[in-house]
Amino acid sequence: MRGWLIIAGVCAGLAGCASVPRDQAADLAKSGAEASDLAAKEVRDLSGRLDRQEELMAFTNTWETCIELADPNQCEPADQSDANAQEVGKLIRAINLRADALTALADAYRALEQEAQYDAAGAMEAVVGRLTTSVNAYADILQPGSGALISAPLGSAISQGAGLLAGDRQRIRLRNGSARIRDAVVLLRRSLGAEVRLFNALSGSFADQEGAAVEALYNAGLISRSPLLQPMAADLGVTLVPDAEQILASNPSARGATLAFLRGQANDRVRLQAARYDAILNTLAKLETAHTDFETVGAADIADLNRAIAEITALIPAPKEAAR
Repeated sequence: MRGWLIIAGVCAGLAGCASVPRDQAADLAKSGAEASDLAAKEVRDLSGRLDRQEELMAFTNTWETCIELADPNQCEPADQSDANAQEVGKLIRAINLRADALTALADAYRALEQEAQYDAAGAMEAVVGRLTTSVNAYADILQPGSGALISAPLGSAISQGAGLLAGDRQRIRLRNGSARIRDAVVLLRRSLGAEVRLFNALSGSFADQEGAAVEALYNAGLISRSPLLQPMAADLGVTLVPDAEQILASNPSARGATLAFLRGQANDRVRLQAARYDAILNTLAKLETAHTDFETVGAADIADLNRAIAEITALIPAPKEAAR
């Protein structure tokens, strides 16, 4: 009897089981999968850039140490500080775990869409289990002990109502699936907030490190100077003079301004990453609201969610930027 009461409550939450909200579930699933795929793409770009930090720091530290030596033959490779390496390593591991969680989230949304369109009973069981595991792992690396999602069968309420019509069963599966995905979205958003705090604590050093590495290459005479200014010249619609390289080699003011431009580029990348974080956090919040609305009234504000997705799209790096 209690199982029937549970099912009755579920039906009451979705307009009294009058109709199966397939289209609404499919729309939510499509937008959720798109948001997850976009956020996962951003993660891979960020992880790749951070993974270079240790090698950049090792090069720069070695250069700065060795140029001060009276005997250059005594130059030895310098390493990144243990404390810094641990924090950067933790951030990189967290970012990669977030990529796994977002990939699992996208798969869960695609399974929800399949359930809505084709009444594919059981389509979500495996993917929601993987989503639970991956989101818990991401949460635990940032805030140990915070991973609290529980992997329970989606059809536990349905199994207690053998006499339910097929439409009622599907309706309950859609609602249960939405609730499980929503729980994952909530924990993912909270964990991303912790990742943002860790990134912010290190972001200043990332910008400094990128600029210092180019500066060391520049001062060592290992790279041409004028190509560094080509992006600025192109943006302004002007062309560098043919002897720009010679001018930079002999003019301290021009060299200093070039290095300042490079530092500005590095700072812009940090600010862009902060904007991406904000856009993803906002979209996860919109997803949570959309799921809640779907579970209570059988519909969600997809237009509002899609506006948030458009903001992420505008901030994702183009292929040329991602390759830099």
